Amino acid sequence: MTHLKVYRSAGREMLLLCAGLLLVLAAFDVIWFHQIAGPPEADETSGALTSTGRSQRRTDLVWGSMFIVAGGGMALVAAGGLVVRRPVVEVTENGLELRIAGPQRSMTVPWSNVSWVHSGTDGEGEAVPPRVFLVHVFDRSAYPDQLWGADWDGATLMVDADSWSVRDVEVVAHSQMALDAWRRRSNEAAPVDEEQA
Repeated sequence: MTHLKVYRSAGREMLLLCAGLLLVLAAFDVIWFHQIAGPPEADETSGALTSTGRSQRRTDLVWGSMFIVAGGGMALVAAGGLVVRRPVVEVTENGLELRIAGPQRSMTVPWSNVSWVHSGTDGEGEAVPPRVFLVHVFDRSAYPDQLWGADWDGATLMVDADSWSVRDVEVVAHSQMALDAWRRRSNEAAPVDEEQA
């Protein structure tokens, strides 16, 4: 049973989509339209590109291609995120499901391996430090070292919570309730197991 599902903020996805589209438009201007970017140097009488103009044209093609690839990639990722909404965090009765193991891959942290959950900020000296969701585990050996949108600080997993649709403090509250409920169930089941043994 899922207690809470947290998604990335749609506003951030829209900003990423707009930025990607602006890069693609800039690429079209650099390569073909020349409304903002100046055209390559050409001979006034014949209209043929000069040697400097040919060099400028090659540079424009390189920059334009990079803008198209970067902008197109950003726009596709953002559009995909808006169309296919996958939760970045799921708080369940058995643990946390975090989509941080790689592109579109999730990682399960069972409550049996969680010491505590908390929220906080990361980045000293920043004007607005980013919010992080903190999960302290007993054993981190089962989890990858390289994560997407998260880092390890010893045995504490620090997940970037800045772009979440639900505030990190709410996720902590739901997680703590689910963790407490799991511990109660585990303690209630323990005497039964001992009698059977």
